[in-house]
Amino acid sequence: MPILKKSEPKQKEEAKAKKPAAKAEKPAVKAAKKPASKKEAKEAKEPKAAAPLRATGDAWRILIRPLVTERYSGQGKDYAFEVSPKANKLEIRKAIKDAFNVTAASVRVMNVLGKAVRTNAGYSQRSNWRKAIVSLKKGDSLDLFAKNA
Repeated sequence: MPILKKSEPKQKEEAKAKKPAAKAEKPAVKAAKKPASKKEAKEAKEPKAAAPLRATGDAWRILIRPLVTERYSGQGKDYAFEVSPKANKLEIRKAIKDAFNVTAASVRVMNVLGKAVRTNAGYSQRSNWRKAIVSLKKGDSLDLFAKNA
């Protein structure tokens, strides 16, 4: 056993001697120059562009269809729409203004779960969808059945 212990330090010394030689063989890669201060680091970064609201022509990509029911048939100030699942309240408000030239007083949004349906193959589920209820300002109204709208 003592013989092995004496040989171990020699192996370690040989291994240490080999490692620097291996590092020297690698080609040198130039590192990017680090900015000297935080201010320079901020200036060096490219600014992120803020995601704008959807363009004007996208009103009917956000408003999929109006929902005409007994409750939201257009006789009151509230109107219901099926909207894009990714649309938020601000985009829905802008789409109403672009499509109908009226101002929305409030927008309420909800996700509707698809119903379970029975088919020949068994049970399935209809797609989930998003519903928006838009209240208009006093004096404004929508003509959902006009040929132009």
